Amino acid sequence: MLVSPHSSTTAMVNRAGVEALAAYAEDDGADVPMPLIDLWCKLCEPSATALPAPAEPEKLVIIPTRACNMQCVYCDFGRPGASAQTLDPGLACKLIDATVARLTSMSHAMLRIHFFGGEPLSARRCIETVVHYARMVCARKALTPWFEITTNGLFDSTAIPFIGDYIDNVVVSLDGPEAFHDFTRRRKSGAGTYAAIAANIRQLSRFPVELSVRTCITNRSVEAIADIASHLCSEFEFDVLCFEMLAPNEESHDAGLSPPDPDRFAAGVLEAEALAAAHGVRVVHSQSELTSPRTTSCPVGRGTLMLNPDGRLTACYLETERWTERGIDPVLGRVDPVSGPMIEPEKSATILQLVQSKPRCARCFCRHTCAGGCHIEQTPPGCSLEYDDRCRATRIITAGRMLRNLEGAAAADAFAGQSSVMRRVAENPDDRLTAWSAEPKRAHP
Repeated sequence: MLVSPHSSTTAMVNRAGVEALAAYAEDDGADVPMPLIDLWCKLCEPSATALPAPAEPEKLVIIPTRACNMQCVYCDFGRPGASAQTLDPGLACKLIDATVARLTSMSHAMLRIHFFGGEPLSARRCIETVVHYARMVCARKALTPWFEITTNGLFDSTAIPFIGDYIDNVVVSLDGPEAFHDFTRRRKSGAGTYAAIAANIRQLSRFPVELSVRTCITNRSVEAIADIASHLCSEFEFDVLCFEMLAPNEESHDAGLSPPDPDRFAAGVLEAEALAAAHGVRVVHSQSELTSPRTTSCPVGRGTLMLNPDGRLTACYLETERWTERGIDPVLGRVDPVSGPMIEPEKSATILQLVQSKPRCARCFCRHTCAGGCHIEQTPPGCSLEYDDRCRATRIITAGRMLRNLEGAAAADAFAGQSSVMRRVAENPDDRLTAWSAEPKRAHP
């Protein structure tokens, strides 16, 4: 499989064809059939999409609170001693005013706001104030407001009409059927949350919102990914199913949980795609989306501003301590209650440099789709150049999706069913065509 993210080209070529192309890459006078030269020209076309991150924010992320009404066994947000401070909505309104003025001057048509937490709906009054204010300002400036929220789903049912009427995209965390979900995602009392969240999802599905379900996969659930997809798609009406690997921490270790085997995770995601598609549900794995070339697979590096409960503007929703442990300052500025946003441009330049420098990714065919994953927890400055398990899973899923697009579902299913083939894809240390010619010839079945 030959891949050029820049030209959005993927091709299946036999070994002789790849060897001929490798020779042509070293010497364009080599005797190569014209169809392969045409393919080479296609692979070398420059990208129609510029890779550098945009100078203007992709969206605003507003964190009304970092407090949470749940105590999930693998979550280190809202740990004991975490601040329960609630954002002053007036600060959010100041940020919206400045953003709308900038968008209007640049003839943009939409203002996008994403609410994150903690559990953002724990500060429901703040969210309602911000939504109504933003709608008013956008109406005056002929902008279209777009609101998103990421929630644990454990909120009072009286919030559903507001969410359904005013929020455009809702991401709800649900870790599968009741037995899986209630083991990991619990109330502070230790009781399960599946029944309450399931009821809220069913009510939300009656509204014209784009509804996404986010599922965290662990060592306990990795063998059941296809079953989880079947259950969720059969029980609920929603649009997107997002699978993520557990990020290990002290809390998950104490609960006896660990990240899933990357091969089994990847095979499960590929199998779940076909099952979910039959229900009209799209499966998402954020690091394996076959979009246009990108330098980041998250808001970091896109100019996104994150407004924290204390008024600071950061480049990431993670607590600042996780960045400073890596020697990086994520604080881009703050919102003054009188003057409005005060941003330090040099900080944004530092973040942009961070996402554009990924030595671990240099030899990986996913470098312009995955773009290195989390810039702090997966590919921070100084990280090992060796693939980690998230890299391995991403490489397998990306290859499987490309294969499905080229050869159809049967080929992707066959790929996901061959552990030795997936392992070779996951572990190949250098995907560049220039490395092919140096590879010793091997017998292949």
